[in-house]
Amino acid sequence: MEFEEDANFWKTIVDRMLAGVVVTDVTMKYLYVNDIFSAMTGYSKEELRSMKITDLVSPDHLKAANEAIERFMEGWRVIGEFKYITNSGEIRWAFGIFTPYTYKGKIYGIGNFIDVTYAKELEQKLKESEEFYRNLIEHSAAPMYIVQEGKFVFVNKAVEEKTGYKREELLGKNAFELVYPGDIGMVLKRYLDREAGKRDVDTYSFRVVAKDGRVAWFTMTARRIQYQGKPAVYVSGIETTEIINLSEELRKKNEFFSLLSKILRHDVLNDLSVLRGCIEIRSDDLLDKALKRIDSIVEKINDIRTLEEAIGALKILNVAEIVEKVVEKHHGEANFKLNLQEVYIEANEALKSAVDNLIGNAIIHSQVSPVEIEVEVFKENEDCVIRVADNGVGIPDELKEKIFNAKYSRKGGGLGLFLVKKIVEMFNGRIQVYDNKPRGAIFEIRIPAKA
Repeated sequence: MEFEEDANFWKTIVDRMLAGVVVTDVTMKYLYVNDIFSAMTGYSKEELRSMKITDLVSPDHLKAANEAIERFMEGWRVIGEFKYITNSGEIRWAFGIFTPYTYKGKIYGIGNFIDVTYAKELEQKLKESEEFYRNLIEHSAAPMYIVQEGKFVFVNKAVEEKTGYKREELLGKNAFELVYPGDIGMVLKRYLDREAGKRDVDTYSFRVVAKDGRVAWFTMTARRIQYQGKPAVYVSGIETTEIINLSEELRKKNEFFSLLSKILRHDVLNDLSVLRGCIEIRSDDLLDKALKRIDSIVEKINDIRTLEEAIGALKILNVAEIVEKVVEKHHGEANFKLNLQEVYIEANEALKSAVDNLIGNAIIHSQVSPVEIEVEVFKENEDCVIRVADNGVGIPDELKEKIFNAKYSRKGGGLGLFLVKKIVEMFNGRIQVYDNKPRGAIFEIRIPAKA
């Protein structure tokens, strides 16, 4: 054969190349193979000369190999990866270029192949690893997301569940639109510092506003990463709403027990000391003083009971009904003007004691006759407002801030307005006092209203 006459020329050039080289006729029968191709396949050169290219192809790649041969027969150069089976039965991968070549009027196929089995194994391991970590992140119960240029570029399933937004709603969305307004400044500064490389990895807590308006606490760890060639911030963590709420509840209870200890240690013990002295002296002149001390102790015990109620279980209450009952209790002691709208809050029976204290103070300290008291309950924005206005002597400006402290409480030694303030704060509310016109004082309680 003409090809065989020039065999030494081919052998000299390519026999010892590092890449496998083959020459076939149009039937795909091997006419020549070099040493490397023989080593790759495990067949001797003599064995290969009796075989065709398709004899080495793995059965699951045979269809693709035949399609490649068809393209070759149409005059196209074929490039691709194929699985092949060695003489020992091992399945391996080869990357090759198979080119039609005309020599002395005949068409031959010239192929160059390299074994890429190791690279394919690494690729498969990487793919499996990527899939593993993708599934791990995607199905993690912990929210994980990536922010780049201030926008979400990746969120996992937990972020959807925690915020109520679908993935397609979040991707491309300004990430800081979900941050509670009071926390945006802190979160944005940390993000900008971190994306610029000025801040290390750190963990902090902030609030997020879900799609339905629910405010939740999250404790997240943020770190700077490279994502698709640009700086980004990767954030992961857990929702801590329940933990923070429990911590706040524990703080309030600790505050309550501290207050209780103060009352027992100081006020009640002082009153008992006076009583003991009166009993030991047995003087009739001290009888009235002893009775007043007994009344003071009873009053303090009632205050303690009220505080105990304030840290009890909360429920939804109609504030107008509670205020109406308190006013009925003081019927005949003052002239009342009522404007009560139905507003609901999350509280307990201690609210009744707080309102009773305000109305009782207005009656006791008015120093006018008749006592005129206007009580209002209404909803303003998101707050339930309880307003008690009187026509008494009012409260001097220098005392307006002090009257809510324990030592500036009502005469007689009780907890007074300090108790009211503590109760209101336990319901996440606040209280303030300001002047009534033309005279008197207005006490205003604001507690978050329930829809």
